[in-house]
Amino acid sequence: MLNFFYIYFMRFFIIFLISISFHQASLSDEPDLDDIKLYDIVKVEHCLDQAYDRIPGYARKLEFKIEGDDPIYEFDIESKIDGSFYNVECNAEEGFITEIEKEVGSDNKVFNNAAKISIDQARITVLNIHPGRIVSEEREIGMDGSFTYEFDVKTDAGFEIKVDVDAVTGKIEEANFELYEIGLEKE
Repeated sequence: MLNFFYIYFMRFFIIFLISISFHQASLSDEPDLDDIKLYDIVKVEHCLDQAYDRIPGYARKLEFKIEGDDPIYEFDIESKIDGSFYNVECNAEEGFITEIEKEVGSDNKVFNNAAKISIDQARITVLNIHPGRIVSEEREIGMDGSFTYEFDVKTDAGFEIKVDVDAVTGKIEEANFELYEIGLEKE
């Protein structure tokens, strides 16, 4: 009889511990793929069509990230017109384009004339706030006239974060969790 109660108690205790760990995992603030279920998102094809309306070309990469409370699709599109690469962001809940930036090389005179801080200074700023390893970096000119260094950082905590640094002021403009990436970054 004592064995019965012991076994019953141990089962109850194990179930209790498992339920606590699942509850704590559900309270985690770290974004992951399960968070996509929290949003009523449009099909990726809808946003891609919107992106192609702005930049006719070929999608080379798709990222899904969370900016603030908004789910965002980001497409890297190679332009049919000039062969340049553009980052086109689409709000995945509303289905409209929110940002377009042109990727430029380190020899771009317009970017270099506007930038007041170096990419090395921007790297230091990013890694001081988000310790880890930079896995990719870009220079971008926004359609709104902004100049940005963009870094993908594999953090020491094990997730990837995308960080934009204003090339004029040196301030971090945004840092967003990247939930997934499909395609390859042109290095």
